[in-house]
Amino acid sequence: MQSNYSQWRAAHPLVFIATLLLIGVLLSKQYIHCATEQTSTIAISILLFSTGFIWLLSILKIQNSIVGASLYFTLISWGIAIQIASQKHALLFIPYPTEMILDCRNWVITKLNTTITNKEANGFAQAIVLGVKMDMDPQLMNAYTQLGIVHIIAISGMHLEILFKNLKRLTILLPRKSFFLLCELILLLTCVWIYTLMAFASPSIVRASLFFSIHAIGKFLGANSFMLNTIAGGVLVILLFDIQHLNHIGLQLSYSAVIGIHLFYNLLFKSIELKNPIIQFLWSNCCMSLSAQLTTFPILTLHFHQIAGWVLVSNFIMVPLSNYILYGLGILIILPIQIPFTFILGRMVEKYIVFFNHFVNSWFLQTKASSIQITMSGIQILMYYLILLFLYLWLYLKQPKWLLAIMGLFSIYFLQKLFS
Repeated sequence: MQSNYSQWRAAHPLVFIATLLLIGVLLSKQYIHCATEQTSTIAISILLFSTGFIWLLSILKIQNSIVGASLYFTLISWGIAIQIASQKHALLFIPYPTEMILDCRNWVITKLNTTITNKEANGFAQAIVLGVKMDMDPQLMNAYTQLGIVHIIAISGMHLEILFKNLKRLTILLPRKSFFLLCELILLLTCVWIYTLMAFASPSIVRASLFFSIHAIGKFLGANSFMLNTIAGGVLVILLFDIQHLNHIGLQLSYSAVIGIHLFYNLLFKSIELKNPIIQFLWSNCCMSLSAQLTTFPILTLHFHQIAGWVLVSNFIMVPLSNYILYGLGILIILPIQIPFTFILGRMVEKYIVFFNHFVNSWFLQTKASSIQITMSGIQILMYYLILLFLYLWLYLKQPKWLLAIMGLFSIYFLQKLFS
């Protein structure tokens, strides 16, 4: 067991580091509510002492449990120091290129205003491309929220994945030499971050951009691709640039959804062997939605004490259909305004958006999109995630001891409810 853990930690160093730093941040939030000169001095002293101690042990070439315990202590103290130092302002700051980004943004808005004249469709197009929701109908926004598909009109990883994949299809024509691979990396990162800044660097798209950037840089450097490591790398960057963003529910939901998809999607998809490609596509969408809901469910109940009753069905149907809007708008923005086909495509996209929104509104009005009221305590949420972890290990390793562990946790929970 110790050997397996050591191998896993060696393959996922960023997960190990990010976890201990976050423990330090949470401890600091719990017990240090405001940074004073005294607390800052104590944190810096602990940080210097622990770092110096690790450095001394490495010089003396001491390899035992003391070094491991000291490393844990050092990383946790770093988390405490980061939290205290960044209470008033972020540790790192990058200037925002306002003028250039506004020019790009206004160019896209002008293109949409010229090619999509319907007010409702134009407002939706600006929302789904740039995150501008001022012109969207409040009733329509409420329908998307109640159906649990509001993430469709939030600039997020779904948008960047389409951009990233299509850019990769273009750059695949380049020779696979070091210079051209570097040019490909620069082009991908430049396009991704320009689009991110055009959306005024909203938290959801920044998280997705960090994910794609770390993945692309790692692939260029020849590093092994571990999804959890990539996710942890994004968390580490957020710790340095905007630690207060960790409190944002969007971050918690997006990262938990990505982790759920990474852990459970393949296990669920491969659990049923299907030959028909159409049924495979439908089952894939179902597994994707279910995987994300498994890990985001406790967070939704913690913050909102309810979940959308139609969330699985609505995501299963509407998310694939919304991709056609993104592809259509992407092609529309790229095409020159002088080509007559640009206006024909604009009308086609406009009609599809009107149909799409009408379908969402009709569904919402017919079903009333009822919500399921659920309240979970902190202990229940912890037990839920432990059961989910054991379920994953049972499905992945096929060992019955993890199923016994799940049954044991259920027994403890019911005993606790019985005697409470």
